[in-house]
Amino acid sequence: MSGERTIRLSRRYEAHGRTFDSLTFREPKMADFETIGEIAERQPSPTGGEMILYHDDRIWLYCSRLLKRGDELPSASDLAELALVDAIAVKEAISGFFTQARAKSSEASSSENPPTS
Repeated sequence: MSGERTIRLSRRYEAHGRTFDSLTFREPKMADFETIGEIAERQPSPTGGEMILYHDDRIWLYCSRLLKRGDELPSASDLAELALVDAIAVKEAISGFFTQARAKSSEASSSENPPTS
């Protein structure tokens, strides 16, 4: 899995004396997962089947925790200025870490337990 994801924003932002047009997030680690937990859960749907319930508050906690920081880079508090299109891109990037990890986990499980004939 890639260690970082960089999102090119729809425009240039200026906040707290910093100018930025992209954001970089590091891959979550076990300590992050233990502290914040799952970003989504499957729930039974009233009409049958399942639906996915996203915990947006947890996604934003990951966002704050995983944001690459530095003197010239934006801080988590600067992200309040993001337009909706960019906020959605950030949410999808954080969610993508989980999607990719689950896919790799499934691949590893499949290769450890090959089908028998």
